[in-house]
Amino acid sequence: MRMHVLALLASLLLSVPALAEPRVVTVGGYVFPPFVELTSADEWRGITLTLLDELNQLQQDYYFEFYPTSAGRRYTDMKAGRFQMMLFENPDWGWSQDEVEGLKGAVMGREVFIARKQSGRDQAFFANFSGKSIALFSGYHYAFADFVTNKQFLRSEHNAVFTQSQESNVQMVLRGRVDLAVVTQAWLESYLERYPQYRDRLLVSEQPDQLYQHYVLRRRGSNPDMATLQHLFEQLKSNGTLERVLTEHGINAIAE
Repeated sequence: MRMHVLALLASLLLSVPALAEPRVVTVGGYVFPPFVELTSADEWRGITLTLLDELNQLQQDYYFEFYPTSAGRRYTDMKAGRFQMMLFENPDWGWSQDEVEGLKGAVMGREVFIARKQSGRDQAFFANFSGKSIALFSGYHYAFADFVTNKQFLRSEHNAVFTQSQESNVQMVLRGRVDLAVVTQAWLESYLERYPQYRDRLLVSEQPDQLYQHYVLRRRGSNPDMATLQHLFEQLKSNGTLERVLTEHGINAIAE
């Protein structure tokens, strides 16, 4: 009798389907505050990583994992399959449309010029860049330069100096090492909240270098498919998670 019961229990256990492990989806990101930031302790943080945690809590079919890359290396890394998707990216930033497809996101972006405030300097200072030096984040795309990222071209045609952070751009302007810089407006507002002493020392352009809508970029042929991604991000938007995360980072430019 005991053997019969044990055999029955074993049969029942074997008949229960094993829970499938979630499929790992690697999500690339490079330093692009406030979306992706690298702290002085070499820890990655930002809106992208917070949203990946939220996506993992939202469902159990996929596990979204962050993969650090760089602004210049992101194209070859995605092509090599090191990651399958990116958040807060734009198809016009050097991507081949044959290799990626984009899901229009809910966040608008804006890049602005900054200069050091001084007597007699106003918005007209941003009307002509001739003879002026400008600090640029290496690997970023800028509208005033027709989205060209070639450093030799940018140095010769636009007197560009390259940095590895937006904070460096600001500091180079404040210290008079360059005349201009371009920074992300969302990041700048967050930075000036942390360092309000710089607000009265910076002149910010009213006209942006570029306005853009952020996308979720997906490597063609990878999982999850676009319909699944759209459904997941619609859930984050409808349940208030997306707005909450963005607001926590000082962003309220949500597109309809």
